[in-house]
Amino acid sequence: MVENFTNYGDGYNKNVFDLVPEKSFVLDVGCSTGKLGEKLIKEKKCRVFGVDFSPKAIKIASKRLDKTNFFNLDSEGLPFDNNKFDVIIFADVLEHIKQPDLVLKKFKKILSDDGIVITSIPNIGYVSSRIRHLFGKWDYYETGLMDKTHIRFFTFKTMSELFLNTGYSVIKSDFIPGIGFFEKFNKLIKLRKIICRLYPRLFAIQFIFVIKKG
Repeated sequence: MVENFTNYGDGYNKNVFDLVPEKSFVLDVGCSTGKLGEKLIKEKKCRVFGVDFSPKAIKIASKRLDKTNFFNLDSEGLPFDNNKFDVIIFADVLEHIKQPDLVLKKFKKILSDDGIVITSIPNIGYVSSRIRHLFGKWDYYETGLMDKTHIRFFTFKTMSELFLNTGYSVIKSDFIPGIGFFEKFNKLIKLRKIICRLYPRLFAIQFIFVIKKG
């Protein structure tokens, strides 16, 4: 993993927040500065532990979450391995690591038997990416689908296969509509959710999955 603290914002993924059951014991993997966990603690009465690769982010998160730790997902260990979590969150994380399949398998050990994993992953099949790549453009940027710290790229199909091949079953999947493409066509902006629901693999900029063991 490559640390780039400039990409750490102080926001949170509302779609992920909405999927976490109240009063859950949560491990936020890649917790950044802890904003998501802080919201879960205050509004859903959850107990939240967090790990991140950035010491700077963890320093901030430690003031917001119940317990935090510096952790490199490419290492062989497990964080808080004496615990069993109701929810493990990988929000915009799996695309940053070398072997997400091994990480998902490993983290089963600290997931409760009836626990869930919530993931959000960028969709490289998004229409604007397809157009750029069609014309030979594979340029990296500070943020977005082509974030320069992304080392793995997924479509809806390969995301689903990742979970199936690591021994999980999908409970639910959802999407976040892209906006940038529609901004070029002002009349379509209000229709983007409808269009995205019809063709999510083309117009979703991100997919969110809820998965469980088996």
